[in-house]
Amino acid sequence: MIDAHPDHADYLADKLREIDVIECMAFGTKPKEALLSAFEYDTATMTVVDKNNKPLAMFGVGENGDKTPYVWMLGTKEFPKVARRDLVKHSKTWINELLKITGGAAVNFVHCYNRPAVRWLEWLGANFTHKLTIKGEPFYKFILINHEVIDQYYV
Repeated sequence: MIDAHPDHADYLADKLREIDVIECMAFGTKPKEALLSAFEYDTATMTVVDKNNKPLAMFGVGENGDKTPYVWMLGTKEFPKVARRDLVKHSKTWINELLKITGGAAVNFVHCYNRPAVRWLEWLGANFTHKLTIKGEPFYKFILINHEVIDQYYV
């Protein structure tokens, strides 16, 4: 994992999983635009790379226009194949560190048919708040919480 660079977005844009492309399009952005918007809006953006520093996925956190914290990830077909072990080993730590930046929680939407992402979010402890339709596509809204941060401020 390294700090993201716009070149990573250029590289990844036409290599994303089909379901990630569907998610982008449902929110009215092409994959390249969605990836590049991270550099304008995110507080932190990272790229997952393989042993040869080839980008496999990008993810980040930030706040949208109404100050709601968000978390996101878009990846290639190779991402789960190449990085599965590292994803399982490190992603809870990565997410908890990123959630410290957002004050302890972040939300977003995941396509209902993006089963690997839904399972991963469940494993991370995401709470799925409700199901909704966006441009004809079914999504779950979810929230991820770093309870250590939340408990420190609210308990």
